[in-house]
Amino acid sequence: RNPLRSGFVSTQPPSSNEGDERSGIFALDCEMCYTAAGLELTRVTVIDHALKTVFETLVRPQLPIVDYNTRFSGITESMMENVSTSLSDVQRRLTKLFSAHSILIGHSLNSDLVTLKMIHRKVVDTSVLFPHSKGPPYKRALRTLAAEILNKIIQDSAEEIGRA
Repeated sequence: RNPLRSGFVSTQPPSSNEGDERSGIFALDCEMCYTAAGLELTRVTVIDHALKTVFETLVRPQLPIVDYNTRFSGITESMMENVSTSLSDVQRRLTKLFSAHSILIGHSLNSDLVTLKMIHRKVVDTSVLFPHSKGPPYKRALRTLAAEILNKIIQDSAEEIGRA
């Protein structure tokens, strides 16, 4: 049995004394590296409606990294040397930050949520909103969307890779 298939968490409705405190709109992006089990989480970034980074951390995968996927993730071996934050640490933090009423925005959020092992139902996914002309299973690249819709060049240099 694959240990990476267990451990999913779900966002919860806010408690009556919280009100709408955790029900905001957030952009979510995750970076992954390859381990013997496939893709595992190595970085998570959350930005709020005011474009403020409200959570960002590197994450130690459960299994040893076999490919840092640096070209896409921006993650390097040296960045991961002293990282001790676990996936469960991230899940605890995110389930405190988000409620089931929060709206999460991102590109290919399905992949991010699976990698986070998080169930959340209110999402705005740009890979769905701006579908590929060939239809599924094809998806438009985020860098293509940014260029076409925002007239912005992203993921064009080493320091920008993995930071879109």
